[in-house]
Parts: sequence; C-alpha cells; structure tokens
Amino acid sequence: MLHGGFRGWLSVVAFQKRRVIEAAAGTAEELYPLLQHGDGAPRELWVRQAEVLRAYHESFTKVPDVAIELPTGAGKTLVGSLIAEWRRRTFGDRVAYLAPTRQLARQAADRAASYGVPTSLLTGSHKLWDSTAETRFIQGKSVAFVTYSAIFNSDPKLNPTMLVLDDAHAAEGFVAANWSVVIRRSELAYDHLLEALHGCGALAGSVTARLREGEEDAARTVYLAGLPQVAAAATDIERVLSEAQAHQWMSRNANFAFSQIQGSLPACLVFVSASQILIRPFIAPTAFHPAFETAEQRLYLSATVGDGGELLRGFGRKKIEHIAAPAASTTQGTGRRFFVFPRLVDDLQTEDAETAFVSDAISSYGKAVLLAPDGRTRDHAVEVLVPGKMEKWTAEEFEDAPDGFEGAKAGVLALANRYDGIDLPGDSCRMIVLVGLPSGAHLQERFLHESVGAVVALRERIRTRLTQGAGRATRNSSDFAAVIVLSRELVNFCADPAVQAAMHPELRAEVAFGLTYSTDITAAETRENLEYFRRQDPEWQEADSEIRVDRDATTRTSLPGTAQLSASARHEVEALNAAWGGEWERAVEFTGKALERLAGGKEIRRYQALWNYLAGSWAVLAARTGHGNHWIEVAQQHYTAARAAAAGTRWLTDLLTDAAQMISPTTVLTLSSGDALDALVVEQIVVSPLRTGPAKPFITLAQDIRTGLGQTDASPFERALDSLGRLAGSTSCRTRTKADAEPDSVWLFSDLFWVACEAKSDTNPAKEVPASDATQACGHLNFTASEQGIAAAPSGSITLLVTPQQRVDIAAARVADAGLYLVSLDQIRDLAERLITCWGAIRTQTKGTGPDKAALEIERLLRTHRTLPSQWIPALTTRRVADG
Repeated sequence: MLHGGFRGWLSVVAFQKRRVIEAAAGTAEELYPLLQHGDGAPRELWVRQAEVLRAYHESFTKVPDVAIELPTGAGKTLVGSLIAEWRRRTFGDRVAYLAPTRQLARQAADRAASYGVPTSLLTGSHKLWDSTAETRFIQGKSVAFVTYSAIFNSDPKLNPTMLVLDDAHAAEGFVAANWSVVIRRSELAYDHLLEALHGCGALAGSVTARLREGEEDAARTVYLAGLPQVAAAATDIERVLSEAQAHQWMSRNANFAFSQIQGSLPACLVFVSASQILIRPFIAPTAFHPAFETAEQRLYLSATVGDGGELLRGFGRKKIEHIAAPAASTTQGTGRRFFVFPRLVDDLQTEDAETAFVSDAISSYGKAVLLAPDGRTRDHAVEVLVPGKMEKWTAEEFEDAPDGFEGAKAGVLALANRYDGIDLPGDSCRMIVLVGLPSGAHLQERFLHESVGAVVALRERIRTRLTQGAGRATRNSSDFAAVIVLSRELVNFCADPAVQAAMHPELRAEVAFGLTYSTDITAAETRENLEYFRRQDPEWQEADSEIRVDRDATTRTSLPGTAQLSASARHEVEALNAAWGGEWERAVEFTGKALERLAGGKEIRRYQALWNYLAGSWAVLAARTGHGNHWIEVAQQHYTAARAAAAGTRWLTDLLTDAAQMISPTTVLTLSSGDALDALVVEQIVVSPLRTGPAKPFITLAQDIRTGLGQTDASPFERALDSLGRLAGSTSCRTRTKADAEPDSVWLFSDLFWVACEAKSDTNPAKEVPASDATQACGHLNFTASEQGIAAAPSGSITLLVTPQQRVDIAAARVADAGLYLVSLDQIRDLAERLITCWGAIRTQTKGTGPDKAALEIERLLRTHRTLPSQWIPALTTRRVADG
C-alpha cells in the first residue's frame, strides 16, 4: 500500500508493470521471426523479399533517398513495414508509411499489424485522429499509416524522421497537388484570372477570345501563359487569387495550394484550357517542404522505378538510390492476362459494333473494372458500354474505391485516373476494360502530350499506368483476367514496337499475343476465345504456353530518349529549385546542363523545346535584375532554339519570344510622341487609380466593356462606350440625363479634343443609315458644347456613328457634316480589346514606379498596342458618312 497523501482513500490501485521490452534485431530480415504474426501473415520471408532486405542493410541504411522495386504481388508492404519497424526499434525513428488513399492506408496498416508491427492509423482530418494512436506515434512506439496528403499539405501535423512512400510510381499527382492551384471554369475565379492573364499580356488576345467564346479548338487545346509576363504581373495575379480566396470563388483545395505557391508565382507555369486553369511548378519543390525534406530517410516502394528519371521528377529529388527487383522478377509477372483489341477484329470496325461486343463481353463475365483517364471519358464509356440493368460503382481520382464491388456477384466498377491502388484478386473480378490513353492526369500532362508533342517525356508514365491498370485483377500467380483495350490512341500505343520492347517481358508477350489474336479474326471467334480463357479450358492452356515461350525469349529494352531523360532529370530538379528560390541566373545555368543531357535524337526535340523556352524566360527574369544585355542575349539564344525544336507544333505561336521587348526600357528620358493629345492621355493614365489600385475595379471594368459591347441592347452598349472612353484616356465622359437628342456617349479630352458617339447597335444591318440618324448625330458636339457653357467643341473633334449598317442612304450623306464617321461594331470591339490588353500590361509593368519612368513605359505600351489617340483616331475615321 502507498503511504502518505489523502488518508480518506478506502483502497489503492496497485501499479502493474506496463513497460514492454521490444526485441532487438541486427537487420530487418532478422527482425521478422521475432515479431508476433497474426492470421494471414507468411511464416517466413519469401526469397525475393529477403534479398531486397539484405541489399538494404548492406548499403542503404544511411542513404537519404532509396527506392525499392518489387513487382505486383511480391510483398512490398511487408518489406516496407519491416524496414519501418526495424528503424523505429534501432534508431528511434518516428516512421510514417504513406499510401495514396485512405482505403490503401487502412489495408497497409492491417497487413502490417498482422506481421506484428505496432501501427497507428491516422487518416482523414487530423481533428478526428485517435488521440492514443497519435500519441503512440509521437512517442516513437508505433508506425503511422497515413495518406500522402498528411505530409503534402500547407500545415502538416506530423513530424516524421523516416518516410515510407508506397506506390511511389503513381504518386506524382498526390505530391504535386500540394502546389497545384486548379480553378475550374464553373468557378468565379476563372474569369477574373483569365482577365488578369490577358491584361498582363501572358495570353494573346486571340487565345483569350477563343477561350472566352468556347471555340471547338480552344475546348481541346491547353495553352501556356507567357512565363515572363506572369512573373512581371505576379503581384497583380496573386491579388486576384487572394480576392478569390476571400470571396470563396475557388475550391478549398485551391485555397490551400495557393498558400503554398504564394510569393513564388514567377517560378510556376500557368496552363489554361477552356475547362480550367492550372498554376503549378513544373516539378514539385519538395526541398522547400520541411515535413518531407527533413526526414532522415525517404524509402520509395514501387512496382516499377522506370529508366527515365520519373521518380526524381515526381518527388523533386536530385538523387534516389535504387535497389533493383530480384532477377526472377524481371522476366516473370504475376498472374495471366488475355488482351483483346476489338478495334482490330474483322467485323468490329464500326463504333456501334465494337460497343455491342464489349457490352456483351461484360455481361458474359458478370463483373468488370472500367478504367479511363478522366471523368468525362469514364462517364461516356459507362453510358454506352455497361448493360443498363447492371449495377455500377464509381470513384473519383483520389477517393477510396467502393467496398461493395469486391463482394458483389455482378456489376462494373468505373474509375477515372485510378490505374493503381485497387486490388481485386481471385474471383472478385476477371475483366479489365481500358478506355483511352492514360496521358492526361492534369493540364500539365495534357500540355506536354497534346500541345508540345513531347510524348517521349510521358511514355514511361503511360506505360506504367497501362501496366498497373491491366494488373488490377491479377494480384498473385493463380489470378487471371481478360483485358479489353479501347480507343485508337491506346491500341496504337500498345502496337508500337518500341513501347512493347520497353515493357516487362511477361506483359510484352501478353500484349503481342493479344494483338495477334485480335487480327484476321471474327467477333464470334473472339467471343469464343474469351470463353476459353474465362473457363481456363485446355484450348487456353495451349495458348498460355505460347505466351511463356515468347516471354522467356525476350529481354526488356529502354524506350528511345530514355537515356537522355534520365541524365537530365537531376539538373531539371536543380533548375526548378533555383527558380523557386528566385535565383534566376542559377536556374538558367542548371537548365543549360539539363539541355546538354537532352541533346540527341529527334524523339527528344519537343521536350528540348519546352526547356529552351523555360531557360529563355528565366534569362529574361535574370535580365530584369541586372546585367541586362548579357541575359537578353542568352534569352534570345534559348528562344531561337525553342522555336527550332518546336517546329511542327503551335504552342509557341501565341507566346512572345522577343527577349528585348520583354525588358522595360530605362534609357529614354523624354516622350517620343510630339502629339499634345497623346501626351495628355499618358498623363491621365499615370495618375489614374486604375493603374495603381487594386485589381478588382479594372477587372470589373474590362468585363463590363466586353459584356456591353458584345451585345446589341442599347443601354449596356452605351454604358460600355463610356467605360471605353475612360480606358482611352479621356479626362471625363459626359453623364447622360435622358434629355431629348442627347449623345449616347462623349469622351472629353480636356479642351483639346472630343469624341461624340451615336450608337445604333440594335439596328438591322441590312438596312441603310437613314437621314434622321445622321441629323441626330451631327448635333451631338453642339449639344455637349452648350452643356459645357462654351460656344463650340474643340477644333477637329469628331462624331462616330457606331452601327452594324454598311450602306448609307443618299439623304443621310447629304445632311451629314464633314466630322461624322461611320464605324462598325467590330472596329469598336477591336479597339476595346487592344485597350484592355494594354492596360493590363501597364498595370503590371509600371506598378511601383515613379511618374516619369511610368510615363515612358506607358507611352511605349500604348504605341505597341496601337492605342495612342494618334493611332486609333485615324483608324476610326476612314469613312465619312457624307461620302455615302
């Protein structure tokens, strides 16, 4: 009994011994027999697992970044869990085991627990974590099992000293998401950001118009915003994003990602499509993310590490050591797949015939997993391929897969961009349907593939997704599944000899067999073959031996360009890290090293083009900080090389690649224009709050102008004309009073010049301009002069009759005075677009500069965009009404 303390206690609880002495082991391999195994755990390690663990212990325990390659079904989870537990016991590491989804984290934790590893499952919101489990991890008493987002977020709640990263080959999207601001067209932020990009000159007017109007080409195309222009406008663009954040105009995920890139926007790329805008660094800057960077070791578990440096790019690492798969794993795969290519079958050449065949095959097998690169493709495939009464399950890219499918007797699990992380062994599923080339996980991938044409940079990633997707239902040696391949692009990818040669020998033999037995064959014969395979009949067993012979007769080779990509990867990471730190000269230096490694055959040229553009753009940013002449020359050399390497593509067409033009002039001390009206306009813009104030008023004004001029209703059109006069530099605009015969809009440039407008936007364009319209318009300057209390308008002032009409009635010509001009709606809209674009550039390139320097730059920009009065007035006064 304890003595002392409060004597009122009637009893005392005895303290029982609770400290557990954990067994120590010299290596992770030696640790396994000492653990208390649960049901389902193997009694001993497999040979290939033991080989990998020995290699790790001999050479890699102190290496900061290590990748272990083990194929599907080879027991990666056991290897990773053992190393995690051994390091926890031996070094006192706090180990976090990362999986792509909550479902996979739970599965990995359950398996690890069965091996005898103490676990803490910490998934979902940190506010809902089990307190005891979290505390055990913090104390170093258990291994935490979490999702990638637990580490890659704006405020990680874990501080591990060792990371195990499962399914590392498929993790690029999960990692990059931390720095990826995605704004969809349906969100209010899209239009505001598009306006800001257009205003600073990062998007050409023609591109913005196509995106805004939803043209068919724009709907399919991914554009890159000009990097130097985005960098110059970074403050304005961040202000737009901050405003969107404050008003909840973009998603919660975009808000978090924005907090990660804020202040580093010049190091990001901005991809724009008609459906969304993506802002992200080309390679994730993980070196600047403490929760990842400060770990003493990062262990990457992967079914395929690849040869082209994809793991380095995906995780932003300069070097990752590699423990290769055991020799037997390099030739023999897991389970058996029968590939079918309906598009090649003799009587399935039409879309309807192919669709009916696949639908019938799904019905025959009863269950299938349908994998597509995106939600739209998946939804369309489900609609046309899945029999109407069959039950359907879906899961989005990062969601857990529905649990109900595995135990169901029939149905289809349809997934978008989920080629990994779902295990359906045994009878849970015997058919995989692959729809579309898995190349567009996000806009950056689509840009590389569709716009740049740098397929070589993605082929390893596509091949990996194909491999993993086809293997969802073959998780052990006794599993088998039919794989139906749909879409022209995916069939052609599989048929490419270079792609086949780079596949795992087992997969290559299966694909080659499928291509052979999908050619010169009928649909009926193909159905019969699928049945032979499903029943594993003797007919199939004979065919299976053919696949094994082919497998053993071939060895894997790398894709063309792989060696260059591998050699370049380290320097690409170094370049992005330098850019993220604002060290533009070093960024150009490392990019140069990357380009040296990328030199070679034609298959790599398109990827060279992109890196030359990045080098040129970063050289422009270096020029803005000093030694301008040298860096302008460097930038122009890279831009020239980019254009040469990009020959045959269009992505550079709308991007400015004149380095000198992107550097603000500093040597001119006086306005080059001798025109007093031009000088007045420059002075007006220098002091305008639209130039120096927040982004929202300018963006709103620009939207109102476009909206008003884009329709024919009189009131909004007339209001848009008033706003346009403000951008044109007028000192004031006349306020309408609804008086009889008043002008629709008047732009007053002090006492130098006036422009009166009579708008007939809602007039039938087929009709002639009547005399009444001409008479009314000719009185507008006198009307305004009377209001101003002066005898007449300034000499040379003009009146514009803005109308879709092209023909003038003879009576109208007779009553019109010499200062009345016929102007089309398109002429006014063109002036508006040029003024809006110019103002965007003025705002970004003169903010924070003194009045004198700002005036010089404003005049240059106005002249460049043909928006000085001395330029736009002659353009609008080419046709007098009096001339008929």
